[in-house]
Amino acid sequence: MGSSQDVMRLYITREISGNFSQTDGWSVAKSHTVSGYNQVFFIERFYNGMKELVKLGVTFDRVVPQGLIDSMTTGTPGSQRQNRFEVIVPKNTDISAVPASWKIHYMNTFGYEGDSLVWNKKPVRKEKVEPAKKHAVPKPA
Repeated sequence: MGSSQDVMRLYITREISGNFSQTDGWSVAKSHTVSGYNQVFFIERFYNGMKELVKLGVTFDRVVPQGLIDSMTTGTPGSQRQNRFEVIVPKNTDISAVPASWKIHYMNTFGYEGDSLVWNKKPVRKEKVEPAKKHAVPKPA
């Protein structure tokens, strides 16, 4: 039986693949855990003859922690790459600590309501949907 960390990591993987598609050439080069669910991913692809690198921070915290930002900005690779900084956070997260030049992605599956992290489930259809009726298609003469 898995742990809750395994489930949360699964949602992190889904959010990353939703924003950085393998069909566009993106691959996760490596990652490391900063603390708890706070992780930094190095995502890269070759684009226009250059290696493009995105340092991606992921957190489930209500406020983006300064430790995550610090770990992303230290040890930045040299100028031979195009580097970007991006973060994935739940909806309604306080992002005031994130530098203005960084791109912010909001999770589809989690958000904050007040101080509580909630799972955003897909809406349930309330009315009954009748199956489509089959109609005979006349054969061409």
